Amino acid sequence: MTALVAAALPGAAAPPVPSQYVSRPDLSPPQVQIETPARGTEPGYLFLDPRGTATQGGPMIVDDSGQPVWFQPYGDGVSRVSTALRTQTYRGEPVLTWWEGDQDQGWGNGEFHVLDQSYQEVATVKTGNGVDTDLHDMTITPRNTALLLAYHPVDVDGRKVIEGVIQEVDIATGLVLFDWRSHEHIGLEESTAPAPPDPNALFDYLHPNSVTEDAAGNLLLSARNTDAVYQIDRKTGAIQWRLGGVRSDFAVDPAAHFARQHDARWLPTGQLSLFDNAADAPGPPSRGIVLDLDPVARTARLAQAFPHPGGTTSVSQGSHQVLPGGHHLVGWGSQGQFTEYDAAGNVVLHGSLGDGMQSYRAQRLPWVGTPMTRPDVALREENGSRVLYSSWNGSTEVRAWRILAGDDEDDLHPIGDVAKSGFETAGQIVRPERYFAVEALDAQGKVLSRSDVVS
Repeated sequence: MTALVAAALPGAAAPPVPSQYVSRPDLSPPQVQIETPARGTEPGYLFLDPRGTATQGGPMIVDDSGQPVWFQPYGDGVSRVSTALRTQTYRGEPVLTWWEGDQDQGWGNGEFHVLDQSYQEVATVKTGNGVDTDLHDMTITPRNTALLLAYHPVDVDGRKVIEGVIQEVDIATGLVLFDWRSHEHIGLEESTAPAPPDPNALFDYLHPNSVTEDAAGNLLLSARNTDAVYQIDRKTGAIQWRLGGVRSDFAVDPAAHFARQHDARWLPTGQLSLFDNAADAPGPPSRGIVLDLDPVARTARLAQAFPHPGGTTSVSQGSHQVLPGGHHLVGWGSQGQFTEYDAAGNVVLHGSLGDGMQSYRAQRLPWVGTPMTRPDVALREENGSRVLYSSWNGSTEVRAWRILAGDDEDDLHPIGDVAKSGFETAGQIVRPERYFAVEALDAQGKVLSRSDVVS
């Protein structure tokens, strides 16, 4: 077909901060700055939880150039936030999950959302037994249940304490299948956080931030305010061992020492990965680390470390994901940055959300999004020319846009194709027709969907 529409206009893939779109004026996601361009990264999109000084915050998926693939604005990004965006499997199908709610003093009260690949909500997940659903983590198990965290105030020896709660909840029914309370197993003396002078003030002595299970069903819990990772016996609730902190059952090699950590996970190799914040004030560099644990000798040694490329401290939040091909994706939490390293520790991608922005985690994950909405289109006069803007929030399969035109809105015909360029693609119209629409095309040229007509 002879091209009657110009190629995508220069600059359409790099909008100003915040990103603003003609076809979606309701969306103003923070612009992701790619400071080290991608070279040899692993497959998948980047999943972020931007919040802070930007016009809008909310769960966001971006590609390696930093361009949004999907964005869902939520709250004010300060007290009302979203966190923990990731993909999981529910009932054998890929789903998108994240937390939304109110944040207060580092924990939250909200719920997790579960969406299918067309971005239709299939479930919401909350803790039960009178405790609020925290913002830090949810893991969907092969049993179609969810492991959740909660922060719950209790009185311990005359002091108001925030205990950590782990629950397993049946997603379909909301039934609580397992309920574990930290104050029954982890004493206040293990906390490395200072207790408030006022005994009536809340003492967040534990601050759990990740929970997952091993093949035997035992639970792995990371607790920031004790600088420790715990393995919990699923049947009895007892602590099987402590790694780190003031009561460590492992002799931790100095190079493997961690503090204020997040995101502890078992790896298929039997190793343990986590994000080592290193401190809760600026000082030592934060890093993603992998540990070799000897359960018999009870030793912990450093296998790999991926320090912040700028040598700075992430004083809160953060994540460390070991990718299937051996790369490591580290999210720098309060720094609002993310870095992908190859297996040798070389930086193959580094990006930032900008000053004043944070992202609780950053992960690289596969995702196929097929929205039920139609593509969005807008026609605008610019410097004496007509420019057609096209976008489709959440679609991962669009590779090009076919422009349809005609003098009768019910009788449009193709006049040219434009390669997709970023979240929003702009094409200059050089034909005189009055009405226009676009069709989204996949890599094989198949029509995925058609927009409404604009004039």
